[in-house]
Amino acid sequence: MIESLDLSRKKVKVFDVDTNIKVAYKTGKLIFGKSQVLNQLRQKPFKMLILANNCPAELDSQLSYYNSLMSDNLFIHRYHGSSWELGLAMGKPYMISIIGINDFGDSDLLSLKTKSNQ
Repeated sequence: MIESLDLSRKKVKVFDVDTNIKVAYKTGKLIFGKSQVLNQLRQKPFKMLILANNCPAELDSQLSYYNSLMSDNLFIHRYHGSSWELGLAMGKPYMISIIGINDFGDSDLLSLKTKSNQ
């Protein structure tokens, strides 16, 4: 006799930004830190930027200014946590206010772009 499977307890896969940031850091190409990101932003734009919730207003205004100068707008994601939490998500023991992503690697961070458009 074949028993039916109980699918009500099946785990639903929830998108976790912290895990995907760590995967992108390990497998992709990321640059973090205000000066490094701004220097590279002037030369070659990123695919995506992740800003901490408590990043300085001066940095936010600089990024919006650079974004207005570019022909195709850059996607900027506001991270839900502070810069301490963003640093811990990358596995670093210090604050990180901004991350610039050149290559997503094996992460699914690109889905943040489509989620915000809906």
